[in-house]
Amino acid sequence: MTHRFDIFAPLQDFHWPGCDFSFSPGVALKRMGTPPDLRGLEKQVSTPEWNRALNSRHWLVFQWIEDIEPSPSTVINLVLLSLWLVKPIRSQVALKFELGQEDAENRATMSRLLDRFAWIPGTIDPDIDDEELRLAATYYAVLERLALARGRLNNAIVLTVAGCWSHGWQTALICQALAAETILTYATGTGLTRRLGKSYACLVEAKTQERDAAFAEFKDLYSARSEITHGRMHRIARADTLPTLLRLQNLMRKLWRAVLTSANHASELERDDSGREAYFRQIQSGYSAP
Repeated sequence: MTHRFDIFAPLQDFHWPGCDFSFSPGVALKRMGTPPDLRGLEKQVSTPEWNRALNSRHWLVFQWIEDIEPSPSTVINLVLLSLWLVKPIRSQVALKFELGQEDAENRATMSRLLDRFAWIPGTIDPDIDDEELRLAATYYAVLERLALARGRLNNAIVLTVAGCWSHGWQTALICQALAAETILTYATGTGLTRRLGKSYACLVEAKTQERDAAFAEFKDLYSARSEITHGRMHRIARADTLPTLLRLQNLMRKLWRAVLTSANHASELERDDSGREAYFRQIQSGYSAP
C-alpha cells in the first residue's frame, strides 16, 4: 500500500523577506504564520528546541511517498546545499516532521537532523534575496537529478555535503578535496595534482590568464589536502587552517556552479573514465598549464 506524507521542515536562521517560493514543482518554501498541527510530537524534544523550531518564519514543505527517492532528508540536504552554493549562510534544519495523509493519516513522526551545515566565523552573509533564491533553485533542479541517478556526480554531492557538515577543519577540507577529485578525475596514473588542476581550470575559466590563476589556486589548495593525508598537517600554520578551508570552499562553489549551469558538463561528467578523459581533452584543447 502506498503511504503519502506531508513533510514540514522549519528552516532556522533563514533571513528572506518574502513569503512563498518554489524550489521545484514539489518542494516549496513557505512563510508559516501558524505551524502545522504537530500535537503530541512536542514531548520528544526539549521546550527550547521545540520553540526555536516552531518560531522559524519559513518552512520547507513537500510531499513524500514512502520508500520513494529522494528521501525527505535528501531533499532537505539538497536545498541546503543549493543555498550553500549561492553563498555561505547559517540556515539549518534541526527537526523534520512527517504527517501521514490518506491511508497513513494517523501516522505523525518527528526526526532530528543531527548532521547540520557548519560555517566559518566571519564569513556569513545572513540575508538572501529573490535573485539568490532563484539561483539556488536552478542548482537544486540539477542536484536532485544527479542524486537520483546515483552516478559519479552523486558521489561528489555526498562528499561535498559531508564536508559542509564537518566541524573539524581537517575533515571538512579532505571531504571537499575528495569531492573535487570525484568531479575532475579520469585516470589513476602519476601527475594527479596537475591533471586535476588543469581539468578544474578549464571547467571554470575560458581565458588563458584566468585559467592559469585557477590552476595555481587548485594546485596550492590540493597540496594542503596532501599534507593532511600524508601526516604532515603540522606544516599548516594554525592561523592558516580556516582561511585555507574557506578558499577550498569557494573553489568548490565555483566548480559546482560551472558544472550545474553548463548544458554539457553534468551529463559528460557522468560518463566512464574514457568518456570523461575525451571530454576533458576537448575542453582543454589549446591550453598549456604553467
